[in-house]
Amino acid sequence: MPLKEGTMRLFLPLPLLLLISSIAIGQMDCRSTDYKQGLLSRTPSLLTEFSKIEAFTRSRLQHGAGIAVTGGGHGGKETAVITIPVIVHILYHSATENISDAQVLSQIAVLNRDYRKTNADTSAIPQYYSSMSADCGIQFALANLDTIGYPSSGIVRKYTDVQTFDINDRIKSSAKGGDDAWDRDRYLNIWVGNLNTGILGYSSMPGAPKEIDGVVIQYTAFGTQGTAHAPFNLGRTATHEIGHWLNLIHLWGDTDCGDDAVEDTPPQHGANRGTPGGIRVTCGNGPYGDMYMDYMDFTDDIGMHMFTSGQRDRMRTLFAEGGPRYAILSSNGLSSSTVISSQTPPLSSVMDGAPQLSIYPNPAQGPVSVIISEGSRIGSVLEVYNLTGQRMISVRIMRLTFQIDVSSLPGGVYFVGINDGKSNMVKLVKL
Repeated sequence: MPLKEGTMRLFLPLPLLLLISSIAIGQMDCRSTDYKQGLLSRTPSLLTEFSKIEAFTRSRLQHGAGIAVTGGGHGGKETAVITIPVIVHILYHSATENISDAQVLSQIAVLNRDYRKTNADTSAIPQYYSSMSADCGIQFALANLDTIGYPSSGIVRKYTDVQTFDINDRIKSSAKGGDDAWDRDRYLNIWVGNLNTGILGYSSMPGAPKEIDGVVIQYTAFGTQGTAHAPFNLGRTATHEIGHWLNLIHLWGDTDCGDDAVEDTPPQHGANRGTPGGIRVTCGNGPYGDMYMDYMDFTDDIGMHMFTSGQRDRMRTLFAEGGPRYAILSSNGLSSSTVISSQTPPLSSVMDGAPQLSIYPNPAQGPVSVIISEGSRIGSVLEVYNLTGQRMISVRIMRLTFQIDVSSLPGGVYFVGINDGKSNMVKLVKL
């Protein structure tokens, strides 16, 4: 009589068992599902809130009453663009973990490409799924006003005694070595720090308490430069986790052949990892199989390329009147007018490290003087970026002291840096 499957597992060779164990330990994954389960176990009453939001979402989608979507534009759709103010909390124990402003800006740029379907790697979507990819009509910008109206770079840096953080939200509490959340009705909070082995990131779901609302990202999986390490070095961890923040579920519904509450994503057996290729049929999802190129799978960054129209509609429904993210549409976190008062904390010219360039006056309305401290920067390029990572000014450095005219820039906060990969970024406030 053949042995049952459960009996056969007892006779796996020890080397194979060790290999399987090492692979499991070495995997780095999103832990949003584990996080949600832990949250519900501690606060069972949240299930009622989550259920209300799901009922609201399904009702709005059923009646087509989400944020307006009309014909034309990317992927056959044109959307009223939603811009979300972002505050990035950087918690560092070592200097390496104190990631640069340029790395933060690179992540914002990735989010804007991925959520607006302007990412170049849409060309890698298989033809049979390419027509289903969507411009979500959502974009992101670093906040330029803080919670009380002071100018902000959209980045908070804080040293911590905590060497590694877990999915217990300690990173979100100043009293526990992290940094307190900003008002979730006005900002998307992103915490970046050193997470325990195996954790790429995790996210709260809509309806979670305000003080823990937002996403958490491992500092080596944030942005596209600096500390970002392959295979998670293209910024897709944040794209994935913010998908959860916007009410998306993993494609497999977090159970074998489960339901992710999106009609145009096929069911699948579970997570895909690495860089899969070809057609992988599971759960009877032929003829085209798993949509492993979707941002809500677990593949390496290089294999993620798309959201579907159904995922777009589910995310945007949160911003409908009465929805859990509706309030953020009225946020002043991206106000074009910068508030300057006698009580405003001093603005640091250099974000971190030894000064390598300085700018004055700052804040400014027109031309500003730039002073470079090292002659080796001659021949490099000085660049000015806005809070969405868009380059606004680029000028070749020909002398150690010169002027640039910022009078044509809209009022707000900008970052100025030298493109040599060595110099610090300077925050500039344009009045």
